[in-house]
Amino acid sequence: MKNSPRFILLDDDLFALTIANKIIRDYSRRAEIISFSAGKEAIEYIEADSCKRKYLKTIFLTDLHMPEIDGFELLGRMENILKMRRDQLHIFVLSAAACPDEIRRVLSFNCVTGFYNKPLSEDKIAKIISRVQFSL
Repeated sequence: MKNSPRFILLDDDLFALTIANKIIRDYSRRAEIISFSAGKEAIEYIEADSCKRKYLKTIFLTDLHMPEIDGFELLGRMENILKMRRDQLHIFVLSAAACPDEIRRVLSFNCVTGFYNKPLSEDKIAKIISRVQFSL
């Protein structure tokens, strides 16, 4: 893959973060991966100027069900952040336990590019990367 996007991963499950890192690395050794286990840290990073200026394509994979800041609260905050950066940050929500109503709610956010059921796989990463490259 010639232009590897950067990945920001958010999941309160450290095992899921480890697996996601491995899957992305297996798909593209050149991809940059930044991982967070708390929503507040991920939001602060995304809001930082260095994150805004440094990259054009960033794929943000976030879990839906998390303590403190859950996926819905995070997406609400991302709606405001992304008004000016929709072409830079592409959000995909991952969940192992989302009901159909939750999936519809996730997809109703303008900032969300897509939803995938866990577990993450190399095939899903390939689809995500393809969707991001075609949406630019």
